[in-house]
Amino acid sequence: MVSAINSSNKRVLENNSDDEAHTSKRVKIDDGVDENESEVEEEEEEKVDTNKVTAKDMQVAKETAELFKSNIFKLQIDELLINVKLPEKHILKMEKFLHKLYDLLQEIPEWGSEKTLSEVEQFFQDKTTSIPFVDPKPLAHNTNYKFGFLKPSSVSLVGSFALKSAIYQPTGSSIDVAVEIPEVLIEKKDFLNYRIIHKRSVYLAFLTHYLNVLLENNKLDKFIKLEYKYKNNDPLQPILNISAIKEDAESKKINNKLSNDFNFYKTKFNINILITYPEGIFDTKKLLPHRNSIRINKNSQQEENFVIPTPAYNFSVLSNCYQNHYLKYLHRTKKNTESFKEAMILARIWLYQRGFNSKFGNGFGSFEFSVLMTALLNGGGSTGNKILLHGFSSYQLFKTTIKYIATMDLSEKGYLQFNSDVSSSNSGSAVTTTKYSTDEGENGGFNEPTLLDKFTKINILGKMSLQSYKILRLYAQNTLISLDDQVKQQFEGIFLNNLTKNQLLKYDLILELDLSNSLSSIAEKFNAEEKITSLTFDNFLVKYISNIVSKSLGERIKAFDIELTSNTHEINKTFSINKRKLNNKFNGCKIKLVLDLDESEKLVTKGPTKDDSDENNKFVVAGFKRFWGSKASLRRFKDGSIVYSCVWNNSSSHSVVINILQYILQHHLGESCKISNLKDLTTLQELLKLPNVPGAKAQNVTNLSNYFNLKKSFDELYKIIFQMSDLPLSIRNVQPVGAGFRYTSILQPAPFAYSNPDFLQDVILEFESSSKWPDEIASLEKAKAAFMLKIHDNIVANHSEYKVTFSRDESIPLNLEVITMNVYTPEGYGFRFRVLTERDEILYLRAINNCRNDLKKELENTFLKFIQIYKNSVNHTRTIELLSHSYPMYSPSCRLFKQWLDSHLLFTHLPEELIELIAMQPFVEQSSYFQPGSVQNGFLKILKFLSKWNWLEEPLILDLIKPEDQVDETADNEESNGDSEISDFNLKKLSEKLTIAQYKEFQTNFEETRKANPTGLNFQFFVASRVDPTGILYSSDINLSIATRLTALSKIAMNLISQHGVNEKTMELLFSPGLKDYDFVVNIAIPKNLNASSGILGKFKNIDSMLNKFPEDISDVTDLMDPTYQLVKYLNKKYGTHIIFSYQKYITLNNKNKNIGDDEDEDSYNVITGLVKPLFKNDKLVKFRVNLDADVLPVDDVNVKLNLDGILTEISNFGFDIIDSVTTN
Repeated sequence: MVSAINSSNKRVLENNSDDEAHTSKRVKIDDGVDENESEVEEEEEEKVDTNKVTAKDMQVAKETAELFKSNIFKLQIDELLINVKLPEKHILKMEKFLHKLYDLLQEIPEWGSEKTLSEVEQFFQDKTTSIPFVDPKPLAHNTNYKFGFLKPSSVSLVGSFALKSAIYQPTGSSIDVAVEIPEVLIEKKDFLNYRIIHKRSVYLAFLTHYLNVLLENNKLDKFIKLEYKYKNNDPLQPILNISAIKEDAESKKINNKLSNDFNFYKTKFNINILITYPEGIFDTKKLLPHRNSIRINKNSQQEENFVIPTPAYNFSVLSNCYQNHYLKYLHRTKKNTESFKEAMILARIWLYQRGFNSKFGNGFGSFEFSVLMTALLNGGGSTGNKILLHGFSSYQLFKTTIKYIATMDLSEKGYLQFNSDVSSSNSGSAVTTTKYSTDEGENGGFNEPTLLDKFTKINILGKMSLQSYKILRLYAQNTLISLDDQVKQQFEGIFLNNLTKNQLLKYDLILELDLSNSLSSIAEKFNAEEKITSLTFDNFLVKYISNIVSKSLGERIKAFDIELTSNTHEINKTFSINKRKLNNKFNGCKIKLVLDLDESEKLVTKGPTKDDSDENNKFVVAGFKRFWGSKASLRRFKDGSIVYSCVWNNSSSHSVVINILQYILQHHLGESCKISNLKDLTTLQELLKLPNVPGAKAQNVTNLSNYFNLKKSFDELYKIIFQMSDLPLSIRNVQPVGAGFRYTSILQPAPFAYSNPDFLQDVILEFESSSKWPDEIASLEKAKAAFMLKIHDNIVANHSEYKVTFSRDESIPLNLEVITMNVYTPEGYGFRFRVLTERDEILYLRAINNCRNDLKKELENTFLKFIQIYKNSVNHTRTIELLSHSYPMYSPSCRLFKQWLDSHLLFTHLPEELIELIAMQPFVEQSSYFQPGSVQNGFLKILKFLSKWNWLEEPLILDLIKPEDQVDETADNEESNGDSEISDFNLKKLSEKLTIAQYKEFQTNFEETRKANPTGLNFQFFVASRVDPTGILYSSDINLSIATRLTALSKIAMNLISQHGVNEKTMELLFSPGLKDYDFVVNIAIPKNLNASSGILGKFKNIDSMLNKFPEDISDVTDLMDPTYQLVKYLNKKYGTHIIFSYQKYITLNNKNKNIGDDEDEDSYNVITGLVKPLFKNDKLVKFRVNLDADVLPVDDVNVKLNLDGILTEISNFGFDIIDSVTTN
């Protein structure tokens, strides 16, 4: 172990050579197989593509293919596809029922085709089935068109079950059955003014009524249930949902054979009856997204040629004409592309795990993904060149489609058009290629997601909102980075992690709005125009709030989602067949935000410039003022520009984003609109104590100014030390290594806060090389002390404003000669100096080599501690400091995580470096989630990782580099331009990343270490990085019970939050220690209030309580330090062999102290707990031996047991002046 650490400190980890690096460029490979298409056309396209492929690209493709074949990723995909395959018995059961359903549908009698609305209403008047008319409901006196029911022109399976790409889902799956209305029932103008929608509703109601009767006649009604629901949440498309229910024992006994044959309850399937229209029944050009199909009376002020487009309505009508068409389109692709089915299944899983589906507003499910993938098999580039080839594997099809989504903008910069004409390949004409178009110039999109089918005139992404598209692209970019990671296996993060289970992990902020008192004012804005564009008030409400959020936050957020909620009614997805429509009464909503940390905390929202001469600018200014209200003001900036803008205040508890939304929502929705969970949003953030400095309450959580003040003070001391010329050896290096220099100390640095356990920040001092350093450890330490005395004399003589003390350092086991120099600066900060020489490591290793075997283990642990404190601390501090700037939320998230550990009395058992590396995991590894954008999100992701980490079998290997840049929007999805090389920047990025060789080395280290310690008794957490290739430097001295308790507590915490969310009560539970889990508890009461001297801002801001100087006698600072540390140190020395002692290091954070004010006479409370080790647990009898090293009681002539009562009495006597009580559990 020691040799491995020693060599790793001398070894420079190098990157693989260039031939080991892989790029993510897409290349064209001739698959040689393409049925049902013109061979001549295919050969020409392949020829063109091959000419554009460089030799380097071909080499990359070859390496990528070989990697995929040999990689476990391929095996994992194959295993996944097997596991999600539908059970054959379920398929047979469903096919049997579907045949029965088809027979029942054929038995439904015809009703004619010339029924008036009055006749229709009369027919259903006494029926248990209602007509699911959509709003506005047709009225008999102004409805001239006819209704009816004739035998369906076709009944067919559509969707994934028909394509045989359906997968098993624990929550259940749907089978879609398309029932086509005969053409004779439809007129050419029925697409106007809801006519076809109402005819469809009548057709569905008649079918439902007789199907219900037939089920009853066939005795299937006991376990078959009929309900209405809306297809994809589209209120214009009511469908019939057929489900099976679990029968009671009596019912099943009566209908045993029928139940066995047709009850599909166990399959978790349901069947959707879709009423569709004949293909080509309507003129598709009249149903383009920009056309109007719902006529309303124009106001006198409106221009005659002004047309309000009805894209949602048009999409709903048109999509129902082409259900079978797209089934054929995808089936043809599946036939021609061997791996297409598997790629569809991978896409379905990926989308499901991220919460994407085909529902309105979300709008990107497996159907949309499959159509996009099919389109890319026929082109997709700006010149129509193919993005996918038929010979691609399922992995290549999936990855390249993900890359296309991530890098090609189908909204603002362009759109994708394709041709789904399935008959074109049979006619001898060339298939029209898919083409990425930018017809309007640089910003050539329609400002909404667009995948346009030129044949059907349908925008496949017509159900998708712009915000949903942005989130999709973010996930695609994240996944692409994971797929390109050739070092780590990211399979679990891509396909197995369900991101929808806990929304608090998926989004940075979730705001809950109470709209109960605002709905009436919003309803006034729901005018005739909005009714035909939004269709329902719920859709309008989402759009209205989305516009406010989007316009107010702008670039501060990457994406957001709006979810309507109700705290008075249960939200249903289906409704009874005796009801007309679904009545979900929403009275609130959730605003879910993904923040852009580069923009989110900016204090100014800039608007238009002041230019009175420009009429158009006046209009823009008026709009800005109208939107922002009283917040809008004219301001001059440093560059001389005069701009209308809004200025926001910083807050220690609120993000600027919350402040903006709090104002703008009340401005537009009324003063009664409140963020109901505002207090919950700040609960976690407020746990981070504010420093006792001026303006602390106005500092946001990412503000590092207090840490910068610490650094400034150190820089002044640094200059003084480096200018000393009277030292025997010159100073080579002065390296700060304290947690404050990494921005991760639990309490922020504050002047004169000497009760803060982190007040003295560690510094490593190195002198120039010399052969005269002593050759024995004790003598070497005395020589170091002599050098520090010289520095002390210099400071005292020339810089009297500084104060210096010395103390014995017991951090290195067995070496009690170490002396540290503590320097107190006039700015109010303290630094603890340790001296490192080139002789230290050599002498420690010599001691290990020359010692007896029974002492070797103890000396090895001493050497590990030396490496941890003196050598690796410098690299660790530099790395964490740099990454803290790259990940703004790392610092507060890590500090909160440390506070959580301290609240559960675990902090003192774990090295701070180990804690910081564990906390870094969610930031540098983002295979599933985005980079944390809030303290809450970062903290919960750390707990989530800990709760899932099986440290006994899995190492934690961290690639400690800066975050991946955004996937280049102009990334080459089409072809390489000549012999273009990887940019210097990207080469640098590649060189910084871990190589495969380095990763394998870490894996090997883990396997060898775990092989030597399979139970995890001596070490548990393997955390490897370039800073510590061995992986055990910071985890070699942790008790197994501490490690298992950490995992158990993180699991409990995540379960608590998953069930009850983040609020004041759950946070109180989350940060309260489980004292009953320990064998005894010692309650400490210190007759001093340490809040002010710890640098913590009190409940009431009192400037007088802020310390502004050190005591005259600097040694008096110990009087205001928590004595619990010294007491526990004594108890560990005396009883540590058989009892594990724990305590809270930061006494001011103890729950009992949270209500303490600024009164100096108030007591401060702490707690010490004891956990008896397994050898003596529960009065366990132990055979007496001389070297037992424990206070024991004899039980008989041979056995003894732990004298716990005697130990507790000794503890009480020793700490009588601060021990309040001792209790046993």
